[in-house]
Amino acid sequence: MNTIVPNEFEEENEFNEKTRIIGEQSYQTLKPTLSKIIETQTQMIFDGKTQRLGETKESTIIDEFWSYYSQFSSENLPSEEMYYGNEFAELKITILIRMFQDFYLERIYPISFPVPIIHTSYRSSKNKSKNPAKMFFVGDTHGSFFDTIKLIPFFVKEIHKGEEKGYEVKIVFIGDFVDRGKLDIHNLLYILTFNLKYQKNVLLLRGNHEEISINAHYGFGTRVMKHFSQLLFASFNHMFKDLPLIAIFHCNEGGIMCLHGGIPIVPNISTGGYEVPQLNTFQFNNRQVWIDEMDEVTQQILWNDPIRNYDPNSPQKYFKSRRGIGFVFNHEIFNEFCVKNHVNLLFRGHQVFLEGFHKHFDNRFITIFSATNYVKKKIDARFIELDSGDIYNFKVHRIQNLSS
Repeated sequence: MNTIVPNEFEEENEFNEKTRIIGEQSYQTLKPTLSKIIETQTQMIFDGKTQRLGETKESTIIDEFWSYYSQFSSENLPSEEMYYGNEFAELKITILIRMFQDFYLERIYPISFPVPIIHTSYRSSKNKSKNPAKMFFVGDTHGSFFDTIKLIPFFVKEIHKGEEKGYEVKIVFIGDFVDRGKLDIHNLLYILTFNLKYQKNVLLLRGNHEEISINAHYGFGTRVMKHFSQLLFASFNHMFKDLPLIAIFHCNEGGIMCLHGGIPIVPNISTGGYEVPQLNTFQFNNRQVWIDEMDEVTQQILWNDPIRNYDPNSPQKYFKSRRGIGFVFNHEIFNEFCVKNHVNLLFRGHQVFLEGFHKHFDNRFITIFSATNYVKKKIDARFIELDSGDIYNFKVHRIQNLSS
């Protein structure tokens, strides 16, 4: 097996034995709460606490959170210790989580076609011409409220501009909203509120940190337990399981896919080979809180990476990942996946690069990272802008150039 030179910031052994133990212990501890979470949430809303909220009603929660977070800027960040609602903050957050989860359950998991893939078409037909749409793709934010407070006001302006000029605007956050950054609870709540405020324009995908083994280990769980409760931590993870894994945009020039990690590979034990799945027909088991209960394709969508510094003379097309879970894959596997799933461009997050993005495989597989500070490293955080009528001429923007 050839030696692969790792990315400088590749999370070697990120999913290690300690992570597995923490994940299993957290899951088993929260399992009774998770099994009753819907009943518990309903009880919290209808018990005596809700009457003490005065005139506050569920329908106003989104606007209340929106108003709260709109007061901040990159020069005026929220406190890690304080959250909207003061003594009622946990109740208000629980209501927001329930509203968000209900929205995604209705949108993504109908009984007729319950797969974790969002399809959107901008493809013209013989009888109907579709106007181009503007799309924005955001990589890992990891609690970097400093960057999110610049991104969201910019996107709101773009949404309103699209409404005035008659084109659609779509914004996709490609997972990893929590962990690593001390403001990750605020970061997550602001993004959830943005999604609920602009439901037709915003889409959130699940990242590998929206899973209990990881977020119980890398900071989010500790902060939720410190400022709130075990119940709220369970509620967050119960919501994370219902996030979609994939967004596909069908455009005249081809298909664009967004997912967090990488191309899933299914090894064939009988032949010693492998195959890549056709996702529209795959039987997903993704709606799990704990990674050990997910199917292997879901696990790999959240965790896999492209091979860097690959030796083209190597007979091996994929290797076990240095992260401790999943695989790294080469351009041939990517090309096979694209043919089978009708994909021309793929945007993902998951990996850290100093320049905030990286182009792989003839510039068709693009990594985006959207957090300026990551594990004490300064990153030139980026996001993507793309016109559905000209998909190959996408723009890579620097978040630091946005006004707060």
